[in-house]
Amino acid sequence: MGMDNLRRISEIRTVDGFREHVSEQRFTVLRQPIVDLRDGHIHHHEWLVRFDHDKHVEGVIRASELSGVIRDLDLSMLAQAILVLNEYPQETGIAINLSGASVDKETFRGSVTACLTALEASPSKLIIELTESWDMDNLVLAETLLTDLKSRGHPVCLDDVGAGAASIRYLRALPANWLKIDGGFVTASLNSMRDRAILEALLSLREALDVKFIAEGVETPEIKDFVMEMGFDAAQGYAIGRPEPETRIKT
Repeated sequence: MGMDNLRRISEIRTVDGFREHVSEQRFTVLRQPIVDLRDGHIHHHEWLVRFDHDKHVEGVIRASELSGVIRDLDLSMLAQAILVLNEYPQETGIAINLSGASVDKETFRGSVTACLTALEASPSKLIIELTESWDMDNLVLAETLLTDLKSRGHPVCLDDVGAGAASIRYLRALPANWLKIDGGFVTASLNSMRDRAILEALLSLREALDVKFIAEGVETPEIKDFVMEMGFDAAQGYAIGRPEPETRIKT
């Protein structure tokens, strides 16, 4: 790896460096389709962030969560999604990720609310995904924000269910319209009866919790057939559609 690449990676890992990369939009936004398995149509796209030299920047997001500057990225993505939805209100919806490190902070709700005042498109087009990479201390603040978002008409999705120890806590405490099952768990369930039994139990909560399920990590036709057999509502992965540049963002 060249010295210039090492220097850029080091810059991103610092608090000020990460904030600078976000404010100057030194990252790429990709969109990946989430497809409705009943009719094969795209339900919405998830926005994915890729920083320059992303392949060599292990732990950047984790470091940004620890420092708190992940909120800069969360709000930047929210603001850009609002601009795109306002310009293309008839196109499919957009899912953006909010980190648990952001939503359990006192001031974050006000920042999100301020951003949402600019939304002119249908709120149903802006899907909020809560990531499980951070174990939240204050679930009351998170529950208040997500409840507020749902009341405004924004679908809420809990991401990576089954990937971490916090999944059950989140299911008990947080409102959601969608549960996205972790891709590793989905793949394991294909070959393990124990994992499949747990997955079936989760899927059986559909009516009781009034939620729909997205299968993540659907990378092969075999996994696609499996998630359709299991009764998932939607799916995401290379066998469904690869990420592509989000060309609607104005720079």
